Amino acid sequence: GGHHQVSPPGAFLRARLRPNRAVYPVQSIAASTAPATASRLGAGSSGGFEVAGVMGVLMAFLAALVLARASYDLETALAASYTDNRLITSVDITVPGLAQGVHVLADLPTAADIALGGRGVSTGKLVIFLHGAAFSARTWQVVGSLDALIKAGFRVVAVDLPGYGQSLSGTQKQSAAARSYFLTSLLKQMRVTSKVLVVAASMGGSYGSPFVLAHPEQVSGYVSVSAVLDQSSVASHPNSSARRLPALLVWGSLDSPGSSKARAQEELFKASQKVVMENAPHPAYLKDPAFFNTLLLTFAGAPPSTMGLRVPPLAARAEW
Repeated sequence: GGHHQVSPPGAFLRARLRPNRAVYPVQSIAASTAPATASRLGAGSSGGFEVAGVMGVLMAFLAALVLARASYDLETALAASYTDNRLITSVDITVPGLAQGVHVLADLPTAADIALGGRGVSTGKLVIFLHGAAFSARTWQVVGSLDALIKAGFRVVAVDLPGYGQSLSGTQKQSAAARSYFLTSLLKQMRVTSKVLVVAASMGGSYGSPFVLAHPEQVSGYVSVSAVLDQSSVASHPNSSARRLPALLVWGSLDSPGSSKARAQEELFKASQKVVMENAPHPAYLKDPAFFNTLLLTFAGAPPSTMGLRVPPLAARAEW
């Protein structure tokens, strides 16, 4: 079996997992090898430092390509094996300032409430998913996160962010300023009156973290999967009570769980718990979806009977 170490909030839980049984290994070139190699190349020549710089950039670029391809292969395999349980449908939401409606995937009752317009999403525990730049709302579906939460009694909305994925929400990417109030506008259009749990991956954090910091009273918890932390929002809300919100910080061990970016999130969210998934890439949920979804269910407060795996109890839990 695997080894799991549980740490209190503010520290981290390191999940040592057995290699995924699926035959989709993630190849990695550690980013730290680039500057080291470049340094060796640069020694002893007058133009060495320029060559070192070019080589360093090239190696980092190649490493990113390898990892991106591995992540693509993982998602493709998950999509091929995904069974549609007919629990999810799509709907478009009109958001002021956007020429095209925002496309979302949602559970059937939530989609019906959105379509009716006047009633809105006023009941139930709602989980909002924000994907990374290379992915889409459907990623959360094929990973199984949406189905798992629906079966556990939660409402779900996975957003296709404008300018990304299949451009289902339009081709125009938003400015940093527009991203900072996007989620506020979306939830207002949905007439959401209860707290929401925000799940953001990578670039999705540029949409999620501004909302969490500006409206902590509307947030039950925050799940970051290597998510961007919007520094302008941090500076704009220095005393935000979001710092005391429960947060689950998920990283892949092949990513940068010990980076300054990771430490910034740990320092901001004082009641956070960090999970490092072994042998997982930047989109860690793709490596072992069952484990990730169990973590998500645990943090959201789902009944243990709805979980397929036993996960060490998390000290950080969403507060509905």
